[in-house]
Amino acid sequence: MATIDRRRLLALAVLAPTTAATAAACSRSSAPETGGGDSGTAGVTWWDHFDPLENALTGLFDAFAAEGGAAVERTVYNPNDMGQALQLAQTSSQLPDVFTNLFGVPSTSLVADGTVGPVELDDEAQQAVADVLFEGIHLFDGKVHSVPIFSHQQHSTLTWMNREMVEAAGHDPDVRALSWDEFRSLCADLASSGTALPWVTNLAFSDRMGEHLTDLAQAAGQALVYSAGISGATDPATGDYVFHADAFVDSLEFLKSLISDGYMLPASTSLDAREARVRWASGDAAIFLDGPWNAGVVAGQFEDFLPNLAVANLPSPDGEGVTARGPAEGQFWWNAASDQADAVGELFSLLTRPDFSAALAANMDQPPADLDAVSSADVADSYATAIDIFRENCFLAPSPVARNAAVGTVIARMDEVRPNLGEIAQGYLGGDLDDARSALKTYSDALTEERQNAIDAVAAEGTEVSLADWVFEDYRLGDDYDATKY
Repeated sequence: MATIDRRRLLALAVLAPTTAATAAACSRSSAPETGGGDSGTAGVTWWDHFDPLENALTGLFDAFAAEGGAAVERTVYNPNDMGQALQLAQTSSQLPDVFTNLFGVPSTSLVADGTVGPVELDDEAQQAVADVLFEGIHLFDGKVHSVPIFSHQQHSTLTWMNREMVEAAGHDPDVRALSWDEFRSLCADLASSGTALPWVTNLAFSDRMGEHLTDLAQAAGQALVYSAGISGATDPATGDYVFHADAFVDSLEFLKSLISDGYMLPASTSLDAREARVRWASGDAAIFLDGPWNAGVVAGQFEDFLPNLAVANLPSPDGEGVTARGPAEGQFWWNAASDQADAVGELFSLLTRPDFSAALAANMDQPPADLDAVSSADVADSYATAIDIFRENCFLAPSPVARNAAVGTVIARMDEVRPNLGEIAQGYLGGDLDDARSALKTYSDALTEERQNAIDAVAAEGTEVSLADWVFEDYRLGDDYDATKY
């Protein structure tokens, strides 16, 4: 079992979870609730950083115990602390039986160095996940190492609205889709109504701004594939980084026009997502762009506001709003040095059951892998609408890692490029940057150079990898690129 040194940890940080959905769950995580234990105990030790999964996992562990399974001792970490805890546990040979990968390295590396190992799913589970498992992501040498519990059909840029304010401005809050012109018209009428400013955003949260921009660029027609979060988004036709493409620049200009017209709450320049949501829920603005988890946060923190929620897809030039994400990764991994292989296989099998998906849906956070479970869960109407929007408009994009696991090694070798996409968006929208296209072109070029250097280094070690692994000429945005197409 290889220990990961600090230099490697920093170099591989680009592969830490970066999706908005993961960020949302992490933002509400807590400090450890219970102590960890040696993998050789009679029970199963389980570490994760998903505080919102408390009810779903408790139900799963109770079901496991009811079927005669061992007790599960769960520890919930703040994500900022979990990486260090895993490092310390690894060096002392005390990793838990199950953990989420916050080592800061790709899962392929943990498989390669023997840190994590395969699990045996029961027949029902194998059937349930047969169509969502991908080699290099969940399968390694054909063996299951992890299962996805969340759906790839999601993004972080839904248009969440104050129903009463939108109706007072003469618009339909149940429209479900808005073109850029329709969004501007709504903002203009909200401003004229005088009840509140139209839009609040989280300009101080650069990572989220990068996610918003990537979502909007896709909705503006830019097809993308993902090798590692938004920083790994590339053009499927060429494999190139295209953050300077028209769809990105036009999306930035769209957001900039809203600011220039006075539709943004001025305080947005200093707000992160939590603070922006508070201002929105308090009635300071009518519109807030956020992911599906927004409904769950409102239910937990602003319960009286929940019935007033309305939601539409992200705004797009034509109102179609098509987006795509790569295969959803598995969240939980088995410690290969653990003696709890059978128990962990049974637990991972339970992760694929409809009851667990329904429990996930009830959180109104990230949508479960089985979107059908939402219809049987006790969720707000606005959350159910958000999932319907995803079902209709979010598709499965190709993954270079699923084609060649060595892509993960390449991405791990790349140094981080700054300013990144979110910081460029932040600077341009905040008025500190004048030429967005030039800054985005510099970013694309720097990523291209970093990747080529990493490809050369990995190839020199005898691993087969090249730019061709990023090229998917047969992919079109709006199509699902399933496992049969690799």
